[in-house]
Amino acid sequence: MVRNITKRETLRAEKELLVFARSYLSKAFPNPERRGCPPDEALTAIALAWREGDEFVSDHLTCCSPCFNAYMGYLVRTRAKVRKVTRIRRTAAAIGIATVLVIAVYLFVARRRNPPVVAPGSPAPITEPGTPNQAPTTAVYVPVLIDFSGTSPTRGSNQNALRPVPQTIPSGSTVSLSLRLPLGSEERRYLMTLTSGRQVVWSAAAQARRENGETLLHVDANFKNLQPGSYHLQISSAGRRFRTPILIKPALATTEQQH
Repeated sequence: MVRNITKRETLRAEKELLVFARSYLSKAFPNPERRGCPPDEALTAIALAWREGDEFVSDHLTCCSPCFNAYMGYLVRTRAKVRKVTRIRRTAAAIGIATVLVIAVYLFVARRRNPPVVAPGSPAPITEPGTPNQAPTTAVYVPVLIDFSGTSPTRGSNQNALRPVPQTIPSGSTVSLSLRLPLGSEERRYLMTLTSGRQVVWSAAAQARRENGETLLHVDANFKNLQPGSYHLQISSAGRRFRTPILIKPALATTEQQH
């Protein structure tokens, strides 16, 4: 009991001494012109880690009230930041642990409520006699090559460079479209648009590739909903545009024309 009283008295005396020293050092050594004072960075550093601070700065604090007061301000802010970071880290850790526990409890309860069910072997579906099983249908793409090799770049609404003979695409079909670009075209990404008058009815983008000395674009297109008639196909990239007329015809008419 006597030892505890002595310890409390010692702590009280040390606290009073610290309060007196802090009050004394904050006023006893005025230095309004801040002569010979270290920079603020040095005071901040010693507030962060006193033992790692410069000995000159530590000695200077005992004989310069402005620097001592600045140091005390940095020390208060540093301790506040440390407490805040510690509180945030503890909160984040607690949230993480709580989240893991909640997930674990949920999975445990879910497994208890919904035990795994082993489905019995399902027999093959019974079909009516004479009715064949319907296999999933796959789209059939009609290969079509559009040649841009003879076209010239267009500017604005200039139509003089259009090919006189339209190239044909079968109507009501899905098309595997290949576009042969003009000589010297670069391997880059191109935008393709199919227009009817001023209305864009289809568009796509693709990367051009060099194949057997030619620059080609490949893209699959669904033209089933397009009506037969006259269109224009345009490709553009890096400010250059090429246009060619397109005629969408029924497949039979296209085949007869090719023959």
